[in-house]
Amino acid sequence: MSTKLVTIPIGTPLTQAFELMKRENFRHLPVVDIMNGIVGVLSHRDLNYFKNPDHVPVEYVMSSPVIYISQDTPLRVAVQKMLELKISCLLVADDNEDAVGILTTDDLLAYLSSLLAAEPEEKAGLLNVMNLRTVGEIANQLSNAGI
Repeated sequence: MSTKLVTIPIGTPLTQAFELMKRENFRHLPVVDIMNGIVGVLSHRDLNYFKNPDHVPVEYVMSSPVIYISQDTPLRVAVQKMLELKISCLLVADDNEDAVGILTTDDLLAYLSSLLAAEPEEKAGLLNVMNLRTVGEIANQLSNAGI
């Protein structure tokens, strides 16, 4: 999970959202209302449908409602939810139901890559505990590894 949660307000033109996503190297961007509550998620893929996105606000194309999981959600459950809903990201909430991160397919691929790159003895240890890992624990592990 990425814990650097960058958001964009309702009313922002798609061109500005695209520039932010490009600059920060994001493919998903949570959209917030005036109370700073997340009301949707804009995907890089959503931007491909408009020839002149200058005058189109993000809320016209964002996905809503937002799908959340908790930090304690087992990774397997999160992946299954993404597959079932055919989505490429989930927002991660803490115990107070505040968004603290976003889990994307890129995050999952980075984790898989770290498992595949591990030395054989490390792989055995990682694979033995993989079923016990939650989204939050995996995010911390990847962060500590500099991924």
